[in-house]
Amino acid sequence: MTDVAVTVLIPTYNRARYVGHAIQSVLQQTRRDLELLVLDDGSTDETEAVVRAVNDARVRYIRCPHRGISATLNTGVRLAQGRYIARLDSDDEWLPEMLATETQVLDAQPDVGLVYGRAEAMDAAGHRLPITRAYALRFPPDALRSMLIDDSTCNIAVVVRRECFDRVGLFDETFIAHEDWDMWLRVARHYRFAFVDAILARFRLHDENLTGTQSPLFAQLIETRPRVLDKAFTDPSLPPAYRSVKPLAYRSVFLGIALAWWNQQQWRRAARALRQAYRQGGNPLATTAHVLWFGLFRVIGRYRWAQGLREWQANARRRWRNPVRGDGTG
Repeated sequence: MTDVAVTVLIPTYNRARYVGHAIQSVLQQTRRDLELLVLDDGSTDETEAVVRAVNDARVRYIRCPHRGISATLNTGVRLAQGRYIARLDSDDEWLPEMLATETQVLDAQPDVGLVYGRAEAMDAAGHRLPITRAYALRFPPDALRSMLIDDSTCNIAVVVRRECFDRVGLFDETFIAHEDWDMWLRVARHYRFAFVDAILARFRLHDENLTGTQSPLFAQLIETRPRVLDKAFTDPSLPPAYRSVKPLAYRSVFLGIALAWWNQQQWRRAARALRQAYRQGGNPLATTAHVLWFGLFRVIGRYRWAQGLREWQANARRRWRNPVRGDGTG
């Protein structure tokens, strides 16, 4: 294959029911100069047969030992021939303009290392749901400060330059989840981020989601999220100016954990996480305001109609606060 602009990675594990739809959404992209690596993390169902039945020279099936998402993605990054890399989970789908829209930004702005757009939910049958993920940086253009406070991206709506991996390394294989947040934090130290305010992907909500509430790993995935911040703030190379946001960053992550347990009606776990949020220090009234705003946006901010409220908050913050200077580049 010659002149590959984009390498698309589809990591998969026992997704024979959905992976064909994911593949077709890649092959139907309006930008055609791509390769698609389907990275099978040791599936035991009919996933391999579904992939091999696809008749397109741009598709490569790669069988991997069952080692988890980070190791599987790293296999794909090592094999990638494109100058841009994008990931699509095997139960999700892209809209046809996804790659063309985001790579156009990268083509035009060499200092941008990562572009991301919005994604909307669909149910198991593919019917659209009024729920969205991803939003503009909280403190634009400061990608690093924004990403320390919260991951504003949706991993299936991201395109990143291959050179970013060459500079910051591969995915951390000690993470069973949140590997993307850890990676984007490292990228944000050196590159600008660009946000495309458009729905470009769809994520599927179904009973077998790894990060879903029915997952046997749900508790482990939720409770280990602070590890991303532990790693970031113990890294001696983190610019000193960003250490001041540590209390706010941890407060946000514990509030997210509290809300996840609240939604599961796990009241004691929710209360424990909320106490951890308050222990991060700061003015109690300011902390309470943060709790209320955070809860509001996590409950209603995921709906399309609430995006305007989030953007209003971001604009108000830009007018009245004085964020860390710079754009998070190194």
